[in-house]
Amino acid sequence: MATISGPPNAAIRNKPITAELRQVLQTAAQAAGVDAISITSGGQDALGEGTRRTGSTRHDRGRAADLQLIVHGTTLTFTDQSAPPGVSAFVTAAAAAGANGIGAGVAYMGNKTIHVGFGTSVNDHNELTWGAGGHSVNAPQWLRDAAQAGWATGGSILHSGASGVQAPGRFVVIARSGLKLRGGPGINFESERTLAAGTELNVTEIDGQDPSWVRVDLQGDGLADGYVFAAFLAPAGTDADHENVVEPD
Repeated sequence: MATISGPPNAAIRNKPITAELRQVLQTAAQAAGVDAISITSGGQDALGEGTRRTGSTRHDRGRAADLQLIVHGTTLTFTDQSAPPGVSAFVTAAAAAGANGIGAGVAYMGNKTIHVGFGTSVNDHNELTWGAGGHSVNAPQWLRDAAQAGWATGGSILHSGASGVQAPGRFVVIARSGLKLRGGPGINFESERTLAAGTELNVTEIDGQDPSWVRVDLQGDGLADGYVFAAFLAPAGTDADHENVVEPD
């Protein structure tokens, strides 16, 4: 399980994040192979409840966090043009686990920090990405694509403890609205079809370049049918039900 630390006491938004958001981050970290998450800006007082606050209402009562991802002791970085597999996989899994507000960009909070959370209120379920200035039009394309891949599953992973795939074997789809079968290991490959929740399949190989994607055999005949995002699979036989930056208002 990934370690989640912060926010620092010196931060304006120095209050804890909600249990719901913590679960989203843990699920995404497991799916993306992230060892630790460092929260640089966490929860804050809601309007009228205190003065220690800044920016929009997204961080109110711990419903959002600005964070950095750490793998093998190194903080992952990205550019506006691309992101390493660990970052994009984390964004996809966070979106699938329920996060609906995700922001990043070099001119937004630098090349290490990502905003992950929910809407401007508990009733705001709009799915939104943004970049510099808090504007959606400035969201890096990789961020749009990664978040959309998660939201396309229906915005929820059925099994809150999903940990993806550690080795080949028999698995079941746990994405509420189905899981896209793609021609290659990445969202840039065309979707061949959508596998319904509950579909059982064989994982034959974990991709060597991006282990968040796996090759699957649907017929059990040893032939490859395509690739799926591993975070939305659970071993067959298990129970699958079970700081001062501008943000969009």
